[in-house]
Amino acid sequence: MRKLCYILLILCLCPSLVRAQRRFSAAERWEYSLAGMTGFTNKEVSSKTDVLSGLHASQYTGSHHLLGMSLEGGWSSFVSPMPTARITPGGGSIGFHIIYEYQYSGFLVQAGIGINYQRVSTSIADTAIYHPGLVGTWQSVTPRTFTLRHQFQERTDMAQQLYGQIPVYVGHYILSPIGIGYFLAGVHFNYAFWGNTTQKMHGTTTALYDDLVGVWGQMANHGLRYQVPIERKGDALKLKLDVMAHVEMGYEYTTLQNPHSYRIMPNDQLDCRLRFGAFVDFGILNICPNTQNVYYGIPDATLYDFPTYRMDHVFSTKDATQYWLRNLHIGFRFTVLFGFPGKERCIICDPWRH
Repeated sequence: MRKLCYILLILCLCPSLVRAQRRFSAAERWEYSLAGMTGFTNKEVSSKTDVLSGLHASQYTGSHHLLGMSLEGGWSSFVSPMPTARITPGGGSIGFHIIYEYQYSGFLVQAGIGINYQRVSTSIADTAIYHPGLVGTWQSVTPRTFTLRHQFQERTDMAQQLYGQIPVYVGHYILSPIGIGYFLAGVHFNYAFWGNTTQKMHGTTTALYDDLVGVWGQMANHGLRYQVPIERKGDALKLKLDVMAHVEMGYEYTTLQNPHSYRIMPNDQLDCRLRFGAFVDFGILNICPNTQNVYYGIPDATLYDFPTYRMDHVFSTKDATQYWLRNLHIGFRFTVLFGFPGKERCIICDPWRH
């Protein structure tokens, strides 16, 4: 009778055990592959602990909520097919973000809010502007017509922008025998709420007397001057809403070290993730502003007076509206995330057991 009871009990338990094992294999595959890789399949200190700086497999399995901040910086530039403007080295940006991240095993979802400062230098091609049909009244010389030529050289347009940013990224951890990498991709929304522009160049005026003696120049008393430094403060770039694609990849280091426990306990050290990554951001939308500003404005009444000339940033002129304008950022990002400690998981109560 006793043997019969044992047999019946085993028959009743077998279906549940098989079902639990099947669900366990599907839902916990990531956990066991990670635990095997890091050497935390038991509670003894593994030889891999030193290499991985005390990595806890439980930090990378299950559900986690993390809160932190990031600091990023690098090279930045405007990109446009406008033929008179070209990318130059020297531009840069720096940004700061407050971040919330949800992690489910290897899957990551990150969102936040932040601010970004951008300073961009754009080199402008040399330009010559002609004013024909002017009359020269030199003493003892019959009045003759000439063409006044303005030459603007070595022009550089500088723009400073301050953006409010909302990043939304998704990603995944990258398992490796030497540590944990990560990958993030998504978009962030840029709104430029402050900015200013300056233009620096050299200007030269010459008179072209083709029927007399050719080119007249370096005659300050006649308004003909050579290589005069010019600096202007233009209007701010009223850029449109910027949506940028973001791709980031890097390495993560964890400061949680308690190698005698496989699971994170409430009294463990703080769960802190330090990430070092490289990123690329590129604008999806055209951010060129709608404007009627001029590339060069030279009043006819003051042709010889450089201080009266009107100039604006190249991408804040009506000439630029014929082309598209996008932002480009390439740099490095340092992120600190703090996890909220959780309780020891109940081995009997886990959802996959039911």
